[in-house]
Amino acid sequence: MEVVDKAKLPYVYTVDELISMFLAAYGREEARGSTAEPAFLKQKRLEIKRIVASGKALASTLRKMALGMPFLDRLHPFYRDLVDVVFGAQLYKHAVAKVGNAHLAVRAIAKEAITAVRTAPDKKALLRARQMYKARIIDLLNDLGPELEKLRDVATFLRKLPSIDPNLFTIVVAGAPNVGKSSFVRCVSTARPEVAEYPFTTKQIHLGHIHLKGDKIQVIDTPGLLDRPLSQRNKIERQAVLALRHLAGVIIFIADPTPHSGYSLEMQASLWREIKTEFTAPAVAVLNKIDIATPQELERARALFNPAAEISTINCHGTKEVVDHVLHKYYVPQALEKLRARARGA
Repeated sequence: MEVVDKAKLPYVYTVDELISMFLAAYGREEARGSTAEPAFLKQKRLEIKRIVASGKALASTLRKMALGMPFLDRLHPFYRDLVDVVFGAQLYKHAVAKVGNAHLAVRAIAKEAITAVRTAPDKKALLRARQMYKARIIDLLNDLGPELEKLRDVATFLRKLPSIDPNLFTIVVAGAPNVGKSSFVRCVSTARPEVAEYPFTTKQIHLGHIHLKGDKIQVIDTPGLLDRPLSQRNKIERQAVLALRHLAGVIIFIADPTPHSGYSLEMQASLWREIKTEFTAPAVAVLNKIDIATPQELERARALFNPAAEISTINCHGTKEVVDHVLHKYYVPQALEKLRARARGA
């Protein structure tokens, strides 16, 4: 399965840019040939050259744009489902197909225009053939407007998405909004996600790394989840679900025992139970904000979550120990098994 190569994503032109490109390619061709050639024949030959040059340039651009976009069926399930959640898989496929097939329509229009030019009996008919050619191409491009906009949106979204490698061991950080997930990722990895004191600051998946000797661990900060069925969740929440489903080697669930996140302990506990039930990756609960939580709040949270650790992301207290724990318990056995497999293969 392929991952998205952002360096290979094409520039997706707007309708206006394509029209300008088409007209510029048409106008670049100049008359050449013997001065003894009759003016009308010379004009016909120039018109055909302009049609061939502009049609070829436009058809090539449309085809390259479509072929440069990722093919969903070849992508890793994480990327494939992500495009489906945010943009709709069928709408995206339709847009790629329509833009890609448009190069055939351009060639057909050009072919018909060349025939009309060759058979034009006079200058008036030649002018009509030229105007008809330009008008049909511009109409075709205007009709591609929604599909071009869709491809631009997808390409922009994928360029902004972190370069996630589904083959690396990945720690996915999950929890309700505003419980300290982004702060945790800042503490333990190279990521620098935005941190703010209001819900839904993390509107996209953010990626950080932990560098070990000869290896690299991914840490993914997901948008906050709310406790409701998947079908009722918004696109931001469903991105987090996809990360949990497709990428997680282990899930660190961060809970806030205080009222500061705006979400009750009962709601967070329900979400914790759902994650443990719905996802195959092992999950570890961690209590955050112990620097401001009361003894009563901590006692109640411990009973609900049976946490593996208690931390404070305001000063990164205990965060390194959490990562060391999950790596030793879940990553090291996998790494050792890979080494044994390589040794057996050798």
